[in-house]
Amino acid sequence: MFFNKPKLTGNDYNECVARGSCAVSPEIRAIQEVILLFTHQLAFYELVHEEHNISYFENKETLIDSIITLISTSEYTHDQLLEIVSRIYSKLLYARKEYLNFCTENNIKCNDIRLSFKLNPEMTLNEIIKSGEKVFLEKYKKISLQQKNLQDILIIAVKSLCTNLLKLKEFNKFDDSAYKDILRALNYLNYRRISSVKLKSITNKLTQDDIKLVTLLAEAQSAKFGPIIKTVVSLSSAQGKAILVSGSNLQNLYDILKITENTGIDIYTHSDLMIAHAFEKFRQFPHLKGHFGSCYSNCIVDFATFPGAILLTKNTFPNVDYLYRGKLFSAEEIPPKGVLQIKNNDFTPLIEAALSSKGFTKGREVAPVTVGYVEKELGEKLDNICTRFNNQEIHNLIIIGMSDFSGIQDEYFRKLHKLLEPNTYVITFSHHSSDRENELHINLVNNLPAVYGIMLKIFQKIDIASERLAFFLTKCDPGAISNMVNMYNAGAKQIFLSQCPSYIINPNIQGTLKNLYGITPTTNPQNDLAKIYKTL
Repeated sequence: MFFNKPKLTGNDYNECVARGSCAVSPEIRAIQEVILLFTHQLAFYELVHEEHNISYFENKETLIDSIITLISTSEYTHDQLLEIVSRIYSKLLYARKEYLNFCTENNIKCNDIRLSFKLNPEMTLNEIIKSGEKVFLEKYKKISLQQKNLQDILIIAVKSLCTNLLKLKEFNKFDDSAYKDILRALNYLNYRRISSVKLKSITNKLTQDDIKLVTLLAEAQSAKFGPIIKTVVSLSSAQGKAILVSGSNLQNLYDILKITENTGIDIYTHSDLMIAHAFEKFRQFPHLKGHFGSCYSNCIVDFATFPGAILLTKNTFPNVDYLYRGKLFSAEEIPPKGVLQIKNNDFTPLIEAALSSKGFTKGREVAPVTVGYVEKELGEKLDNICTRFNNQEIHNLIIIGMSDFSGIQDEYFRKLHKLLEPNTYVITFSHHSSDRENELHINLVNNLPAVYGIMLKIFQKIDIASERLAFFLTKCDPGAISNMVNMYNAGAKQIFLSQCPSYIINPNIQGTLKNLYGITPTTNPQNDLAKIYKTL
């Protein structure tokens, strides 16, 4: 099914991402509502097909990709959004048709659901948006604000699960039980009368699934790429042709390294892929030269200054700009505008672009960084910290999680470190102070499976429910909600969430997160430490 192109004036490119200051506009919110609506209706048909053992083509990839799309809607042009909406709607119509045919052939009564609105090939995106706005308004007029917020939290948990299922796919693995829970959760959204207790229960189950997926990812990662070791990563560049691989997909990076062997092209990692240098398997490639750039989200400067081709790996949605046309590539099924698509794992265009680019004309020396850890050494340090905490030599323990490393966060934690009392110890996976003794910095570059493994070791030795323990979660992505909900359910008393952009976590849900899950938005270091030290 193909829809007419919208009649728009001016450039139809969504410049939100290029500006680096995205927010969820009413237009984008309406498109997300349409995609979500079709997704939870498709989930209904997936469940009834399985219930009746109807043989038909499953829609796992369509469902998961559609949910992932909700994270990155602002990356797409209007034409691409039309294609995304069209694709899932076509799958929905086919699934419904197969179910109705089965009921007719077997003379049984169908337990069908009413499609909230119907699309036709003549509709423009503007018309679809208007329909989405209408559905959005009708939906939320009939439920309480708390139920709306709980539904939003549930969807965030679904997004995190889908992201981790997509990452598992890198290792040719899948978890059917987690997928089935996603279907059930989405299907609940087809019915308006869901109690807040039920919504919270469903979300709790999804976050438990998410931890299971993270554990599976850790096992798969270790089996495929070997153990994490402590290594020094070069931030310098060397003269020559180059490819930059950005994102978090280790398998994509490994494939590129294999393909570019003996081509004379150097490979540099970017953003969260710095962790690759700590895995044993990646050290066999001498043309993996180092890491380029310092951004994790707003990457315009890094992309503009890199003198070669750039691969945006799956599972990442960085800021891109149409001005870089010809140097940005992606293996995504629908890449953002200005990004060239890699089809059928044929990276020839990427390699040709790297060879035709000017490359680094001369090397640049930059001080290196250390990532990873020595397992025995880290174990001894954690044992010592936990022992000192348990006997109250360390009075307060603060754990700082992964981070987007925004300027605002950097400034917040710079001030927080200066205000810490002497008998407070910090274990941090991101923001750290180089001149503080009571601190352990473990640089795992936002690799959640590796971070989770360390956290498990810590909580085998200390009580997560201790009043003297505080958590700061500073990476704003759907996984943050799952992590916080699980920590709360495990008994954590003090959980702080950094202020997140509204296009990632809607500010409206923060009150619900605080009331139901004890998750406190950070304010300023003085006030937040006062709460930790119980002086307020």
